[in-house]
Amino acid sequence: MNRMNKIQGVSLMELMVVVAILALIVSIGYPSYTSFIRKSHRADGRNAVQEAVARQERIYNETLSYVDNTGLSKLLVNSDGISSQQGYYQLAVTIPVTPTTCTANSRNSCFSITATAVGGQAADTTCATLTMDYLGAQTSTGGGDCW
Repeated sequence: MNRMNKIQGVSLMELMVVVAILALIVSIGYPSYTSFIRKSHRADGRNAVQEAVARQERIYNETLSYVDNTGLSKLLVNSDGISSQQGYYQLAVTIPVTPTTCTANSRNSCFSITATAVGGQAADTTCATLTMDYLGAQTSTGGGDCW
């Protein structure tokens, strides 16, 4: 009868040890998880820039000039006209005022398109911006392997 009256269960100390172990696992795993997510979101910026460059070239073939930020909505499929498709990056077109580096040496004969991380993706300091120019040269800030 003594065995029947004994209550079995988990003590508070055992429960606290399990909670501490879980906290340790989460504290190690969560930063790796968020880093992985940020890296996967870079594809949104890369895709948006590459698509905008392709559309920019298509417009140049039709009009013999590139569009600047006023025509940015022509380059993007997102409804707001400035964001990447999933919204992790905002795009901007830069057309140099002095086109000394352009091959045709005229104002609307060269461009660069830059995607800048916004929202939670802005914490990705390794690849805060992704840029591609009219020659296809790809650069980024932070020095990471972004492309």
